[in-house]
Amino acid sequence: MGMHDSSHLSKESKVQMGGYYTDKRLVDKAYEYIRPYLKNEKNIIVCDSAGGCGAFIIGRDISDYRIADCDKTACEFLEERLDKNKVFHTNSLAGVERKKYDIPNDAFLIMIGNPPYNDTTSEFRSGKKGKNICDSDLFDRDLGISFLKSYDKMSADLVCILHPLSYLIKESNFKRLRGFRLNYRLIRGLIFPSSLFEETGSAKFPIMIGLYEKHASGMDFEHVKNMDFSILDKEKKFRLSRHETADNIIRKYPPRKKDPKISPIGLYYYTFRDLNSLRKNASFMNKPHYNGIVVDIENLYQYAYLYAFKTLFEPDDIWLYGNLSPLVNKEFLENNKKELVAYAVKTNKTLKGLDGKNMEKIMGYYDIDLGKMPSSDELKDYLIKSFKSLIIN
Repeated sequence: MGMHDSSHLSKESKVQMGGYYTDKRLVDKAYEYIRPYLKNEKNIIVCDSAGGCGAFIIGRDISDYRIADCDKTACEFLEERLDKNKVFHTNSLAGVERKKYDIPNDAFLIMIGNPPYNDTTSEFRSGKKGKNICDSDLFDRDLGISFLKSYDKMSADLVCILHPLSYLIKESNFKRLRGFRLNYRLIRGLIFPSSLFEETGSAKFPIMIGLYEKHASGMDFEHVKNMDFSILDKEKKFRLSRHETADNIIRKYPPRKKDPKISPIGLYYYTFRDLNSLRKNASFMNKPHYNGIVVDIENLYQYAYLYAFKTLFEPDDIWLYGNLSPLVNKEFLENNKKELVAYAVKTNKTLKGLDGKNMEKIMGYYDIDLGKMPSSDELKDYLIKSFKSLIIN
């Protein structure tokens, strides 16, 4: 059993506790981030409260440390290789305080590691993740966000951990961080694909190593939007503010209570949160559905865009955009309504099956004569070229 090995865990245990192998390159990068603090600060304690098999502590040149895990076998493994007095078999989200780990209040505390988070596997959706048993002020449906809150409760001076990029770039998730975002500021970030972890789900998404300093002003969403994130093994940077998405342009969710539930042209589009769910879910439907967005003649071109984007947007690093809403150039969207609708009508089975009356309405509204439009292959090539232009190198 290697020091980064989690083979003692069953698959179900790995799902529940996030017991996945952490690539040595990522551990090394985390230490590269905290190294200046290890040199400049005194009375330092490095703590991994979801330590697993000790990848972030064993073999590292640190003067003092603490490590904890809720898995008894993992702790027995750690005790064979580390000071038993500094290994804690405990739920790190319950009874959170420095005293629990014998950490003095005046110590410079660095939290490090790869805590568990939800939605890394399809098993979470089938209920195998288990319950989040934690202090009431730390509770969140996502374990990873609870861990971030726990670092704030521990009054950590520095936090350097792995977590999904979506915690920061999805504003609704960012707001859930509450105390953490009010008391810490992101200093550096490195993004890498979830495929670096074994046994994760098929939909790849971006994970990051984030370095956070305790900061009186905290951080707001604008700070995140304008942060330049490094990307593992690539020269380019990722900055959220450089990408225009479908948010606030195309409706993503089913109608609210007072909104119309029936489409006047008999079309619906399956709901989506981000690019990964768009690619996974159905597209156009011809019957009302509890997860269906009502498509009318005025917004049909928007959902024709999503239908094309779903199948034709295929960059090498598509994982990088997995948790973003679909990318869009608003000017292109508005100037190519006819081309988008024509492509959908020519290639989508549901649209092909529309009754003649509704099809006639659509053709008239968008001034489309299919016989005079480019072929479906020509439209496809045109759209692929436009989607490629959305990638910022």
